[in-house]
Amino acid sequence: MNLKLHLKNRNFLLTILAFSGVTLAFSLLIIKNLSEPLVGFGDTEQWEYAGFYLKNNISFTPFPHLDLVNNEVFYPYGTSSVFQPWSIERDIFYAIFYSFFGIGPWIQIYYLLSVLLTGIGSFVLLFKDYGFSRASGAGFLISFFSFYAILKYPEHLSYSIFHWTALSLIADFLILKRVTSGQYVSLRLILLRACLFILSLGQELGYIAGCALTSFTISTIFAGLFFGYRYFRNRKQSLVSCIKSTAGNYKSEFFTHPRVSLALVGLCLISSFINLPLVFQIAREAKSFDFTEIPSGAWWANPLRILIPFLPFFHPGQVNLDQFFNDSPEGLGAGSPGWFLLIIGSVGLWQGRKKIIIFIPLLLIFLLCLLYHPIRFPILKIFPWFAFSRVQGRFTVLYPIILCIFALSINLNGLRLYTRQLLSSLLVFLACTEIYTAYSLKLSDRPFYSLDNNFLQYMNYVNKQPGEAVLDWPFCVIGGNGVGGNSLCPYYSKNMAISTLRRFHKKKVLGHYFGRLHTSQIQPYIDAGWDKLFAPDNQDILKASHQKRCFSSEEWTFFTDFYKLNDFAGINLYLDFLPQDCVNDFYTHFGKPTIETKVPGAGLVKFIAKSSKLRNQVNLNLGSRLKFEPFLDFSEADLLKFQVPYGLNVNGLTLGTIETHQGSKWRWGLSPETLLKFKLPNSKSLTLAFSFINPINGQDVFVEANGVTLEKLVNISKDTNIKRRLKFKSIPGWNTIVFKYTDWNNGKVTFAPGDEREMTVNFTELSIEEE
Repeated sequence: MNLKLHLKNRNFLLTILAFSGVTLAFSLLIIKNLSEPLVGFGDTEQWEYAGFYLKNNISFTPFPHLDLVNNEVFYPYGTSSVFQPWSIERDIFYAIFYSFFGIGPWIQIYYLLSVLLTGIGSFVLLFKDYGFSRASGAGFLISFFSFYAILKYPEHLSYSIFHWTALSLIADFLILKRVTSGQYVSLRLILLRACLFILSLGQELGYIAGCALTSFTISTIFAGLFFGYRYFRNRKQSLVSCIKSTAGNYKSEFFTHPRVSLALVGLCLISSFINLPLVFQIAREAKSFDFTEIPSGAWWANPLRILIPFLPFFHPGQVNLDQFFNDSPEGLGAGSPGWFLLIIGSVGLWQGRKKIIIFIPLLLIFLLCLLYHPIRFPILKIFPWFAFSRVQGRFTVLYPIILCIFALSINLNGLRLYTRQLLSSLLVFLACTEIYTAYSLKLSDRPFYSLDNNFLQYMNYVNKQPGEAVLDWPFCVIGGNGVGGNSLCPYYSKNMAISTLRRFHKKKVLGHYFGRLHTSQIQPYIDAGWDKLFAPDNQDILKASHQKRCFSSEEWTFFTDFYKLNDFAGINLYLDFLPQDCVNDFYTHFGKPTIETKVPGAGLVKFIAKSSKLRNQVNLNLGSRLKFEPFLDFSEADLLKFQVPYGLNVNGLTLGTIETHQGSKWRWGLSPETLLKFKLPNSKSLTLAFSFINPINGQDVFVEANGVTLEKLVNISKDTNIKRRLKFKSIPGWNTIVFKYTDWNNGKVTFAPGDEREMTVNFTELSIEEE
């Protein structure tokens, strides 16, 4: 007995050492840098910032809660930061290490520990039921063959980390395995599952934590139904007697293993104290915004992508696959677990078909994720935690876990030795080929970013300057759902993340990139006229690279007044976005820069400290109310040439963006009305020129200018082309033009079933002209 225990302990130790060694090799290959903070392109900057924000805004009396509404971003107007990419456990991990040790590779270390915990935890959970080889194999595959999750690092780190979710699915499977076979479900396993339930809430809330909750919900309902069926079928003892018997067994087990039981109870209580209040607060704040009328966008990976292998000559990274599958996957490997996992999972499921009942919840979860479409078939939104889910491919993180659980039932012993050896060799060869291909794709991905030599010196210098904020120009205000887009973040592909640099300089900033935004959150910027100061060289936010022009005299006045009235330490001037003459104008207006560095994506930045003369004119009340209201520039008042004509306020919820195809241009009017506002110094005669195609039979369109009806177009036939030139008199100050509609797509009729936009008429001409 002692010898067996000794061998077991030694094997456990060797397995843990093996996982640690492979994880170390993984870190050298994938993580690469464990000496610097995590910096990079796009979303990469968000993960440290979320922890930085939590550190500065969390309170623990009487329960943990966050200060979500402040002006640390969107300065000086302020906003709710509820739509950060929250992952409470990661954010607390970063906050603790940042507090004690300052800037460091804390996110990379957390990711590394997650990979290690996934492997070792899976092994420990599965060992009793499946032995060393199968348990360790499953742990290895779940950790290192989750290609989609690995390829997500570091830009979409939140979907690379799923340790508690993986262990939750395994624990649910083991509990159901015992329930359906009539075995005893130990108290320790129940307490462990309770811990995993709470701990999983500390992971990414939008998808990863939701997957764990989905597994718990489906498995619990299934177990309850199965237990009820078996109880009413057999009725060997009353329900009360059954409950008393189970309670007695659990009481006995508790006193037999008090340390383990108390440790699990303690861990559950501690994690509940931390996670539950924060999760409830974030959920409550998020639901206070009504996104019903705001298109959220959707990314969908065709279910047939599950058949794509990771082979050097055929893999998910090939660009022509998007056209073939007619989908919009987000990220390399979305929907594709690889052939090796698919084969062993399918074989295991087939060989375990006699006990198919234990796999039913996992099969249901697998099918729900595979068939889910955020718009056309939003089946997962029956669960409240997936209310904001718009990217189907992110559920790919579950596929390796589920397929590995299926594969535990594989048994090749029934085959002849030669056949078994041949199949095993082929599978090993396939596994090696796929892991080589997937990791090669990762290594050929975006290069590893390192900090510029004087980056931290620059940030420390900015931090020490008097003033609560810093003015980034150009800044970026945008949500992942597109709100902000062209109007406030025209250089999205380059400067979307510069606001997160405040984790280094600790100043408040104008912009920020949230996972999603409500239009009410950007309204103060629109009201102040900031959208008029951007003049991008391209209307596509993924292609725009620089300002076409510098400021006019009126714009310089507004910018200067805003800068002096608000409590800025200085300007972070991003030179790569500006013409040289504009850079010189900034120096003329505000002085020479004192320090410079380079920022990933955004390029060269120079800091111009705020002069004492301007600092003495700070008036926060006036600064937050300042408005730039330029007059309409009629040379740009053609909405089929200019996305947002200068001096014209275009509500993005009532008029679509410019679309093109084979030389044709159009914009969709959106329900219930298209509103245009502009300001003029005096009254003059104007002409509203428009042409549209009506896709709805019986449509009515009413055209008004400054409250006066210019024309009523009633009962328009489908596909009718309406063309008008309507004269009207403007008034000094603000003018309004309104197109009102009685029907739209997805209203009484649906003429574009694959499009969630409430489109009305298709404008092929829309302009305001002087006479």
